[in-house]
Formats: sequence, structure tokens, C-alpha cells
Amino acid sequence: MGVFMGIQDRQLDFEDFSSDTEKLSAILKRCEVSSQKHKLCYEYYRSRKFALLHPSVIACIAIGILGFVVTTDAIKRHMKLGDVQVEDILTLVVGFLGFFVGMTTLLMNQWDFGSRESMHLSAIVELESLGDRIRFWKMDRQGGAGPDDE
Repeated sequence: MGVFMGIQDRQLDFEDFSSDTEKLSAILKRCEVSSQKHKLCYEYYRSRKFALLHPSVIACIAIGILGFVVTTDAIKRHMKLGDVQVEDILTLVVGFLGFFVGMTTLLMNQWDFGSRESMHLSAIVELESLGDRIRFWKMDRQGGAGPDDE
């Protein structure tokens, strides 16, 4: 991997630059590239979090509705699908959905997409703040630059 390391993965050597403006431009470019990488990671973890959350929420709604239907007198004992009573089928469905919700909850806790998403979001905010400070400092230096600073 060391041989194929791109220029973006190397540490900046400030002796390669002749002016402060070039140094600031290099830092700003590195900051923007890092910010884009964090944005991609943030979107990735956010989509994974919701990919597990939405089916769980839908299953919980179904558990609530079917649980209510099973416990009330809405389904009579004489209602059958073949030889099996509808109430028994709905009870099994509620049990399966409960197992599904439990497993997706365990996966969400194990993979912890929410904290990874938050970490990348805070990195984005910090990098954008740093980029803004560098842009301001660069404009300030260019505005007050004399012949010696070029």
C-alpha cells in the first residue's frame, strides 16, 4: 500500500511551498477533500441506520395492530384458514414480528451506525469551520499582501 499511496494520503511538507498562500491553498484543498470523504461516510452510515430502522418501526406498528386484534373479540373462534384458526396464525405472526424487531435492534446496537454517523457529522462541521477560517485568513493575507509576500 505504501508504494501506491496517493498524494492525498501523504503528509504535507511545507518546505515544498514557496509562499504562505500556497501553503494555505494546500491545507484548504486537503481540508475540502477530507470533508467530502466524511460526507460520504456520513451518508453511508445514515442510510444503513434507516435501512434497519424503518422495517423495525413498520413491524412494531404491525405488532401493535395485530396484538390488539388477537386480544379483542374481533376474530371469532369459528374463523379458520383450512384446519388452523385465524387467531393462532395471527399470534404466530406477532411472535415472528417480535423476533424480527428484536434481531434488528440487536444488529442496530451491535453495528452502532448512529454514533458513527454523529462522529462523521461532527468531523464535517469541524472541517468546514477550519476551511472557512483558512479562506478568511487567505483573503486577509491576499488583501494586505505587499511585494514581499508574493
